[in-house]
Amino acid sequence: MGVHEVNFAINMTYGGEFLQDNGNGTELWEAFQLQYIFQGILLPIISLFGVIGNILTMVVLWRREMQSTTILFLRALVITDTGIIIVACVAISPFTIALFHPEMSLFKDVIYPNIYTAVNYTVMTIQLCNVWITVFVSVERYIAICHPFMATRICTKRKTWVSLIVISIIAVIYNIPRALATRAKTPCLENQEEGVCFVLVNTAFGESFMYVTVYMVWMYAIIIYIIPLTLLSVLNILIIKELMRMRERRAGTNIQEDSEANLSLVLVLIVVVFILCQTPGLFAQFDFLFNGIVMLKWLAVSNTLFVTNSSVNFLIYTAVGRKFRKTLLKVFRRIFGKSILSDVSRSSRMSIGGCEMSQLYKPVNEDTQIENLEKVRLKD
Repeated sequence: MGVHEVNFAINMTYGGEFLQDNGNGTELWEAFQLQYIFQGILLPIISLFGVIGNILTMVVLWRREMQSTTILFLRALVITDTGIIIVACVAISPFTIALFHPEMSLFKDVIYPNIYTAVNYTVMTIQLCNVWITVFVSVERYIAICHPFMATRICTKRKTWVSLIVISIIAVIYNIPRALATRAKTPCLENQEEGVCFVLVNTAFGESFMYVTVYMVWMYAIIIYIIPLTLLSVLNILIIKELMRMRERRAGTNIQEDSEANLSLVLVLIVVVFILCQTPGLFAQFDFLFNGIVMLKWLAVSNTLFVTNSSVNFLIYTAVGRKFRKTLLKVFRRIFGKSILSDVSRSSRMSIGGCEMSQLYKPVNEDTQIENLEKVRLKD
């Protein structure tokens, strides 16, 4: 089974031969309980808040005032984050819960083996896009902060679109071997009372040395973890140093932090969270570091961190990003302002002595109502 696909390796708990290799039933039960807590309870909760936060992020990033090459990268990032959350949660959580709830055996024995190959390919493709979009936006921020005179020539929208398209094409092509490595097999047709069940098996290609060792372990570790994490670490150290120098130059003056510096700080925090959440997955690529029980526990944590990484960027944007926070408040003001106006409109149609209030007062347009409401707030 795909033991080394750490961020989506829940098929480890599916393979009976893997579980039989572990002699201590108590430790195995504890590992399953830990998986249930992390992947069956915490992960869906984190995913729910993550999807809500990402939807709000999309609303803000697609506003007309949010226009820059960095914003294009951030739009692509939030799309891939949302894809990771949805796809991973839909597959990981029901499977983990089904291990403790026999009534969900249909998902574990029929649905999961048949969707695994497609879901695995999808989430790994999205993950590759997500990782390298994070790298590219860090490169863009490094140029904008450390080499501002080169930024206008290098950091253009056309080049940003080309970068995003190239990343997407490479991710789609690179992960094709995953779609050829596994398939669902029917092992128990003779037992009609239990119904048809399936087991996930490797194809001949999926058991080859080139796929198992070269592609799935070393290439995955290098392309998804080692190179990106190294680049992100170096780039963001340089960005942090330049931001500190900029702050020192502003010390004692009335010059406030500009939008470029603030946006770079947001990206630095996003990258720090990215590194912290992704690093456990790097260690799990090398299963010889762990025995089977420890690997199951480690996967429960790293899978949850994998989804958490895609769920918390909204909090960073809101806490640190001044322009993002200002735009978000403007969106809320428009939404709640309309809600107040609709309440006022409904109350104005109340009848007094058989005569509607709307007939007693001259109607005003919506913009005037908003201005009046803001004046009332200011007086209060």
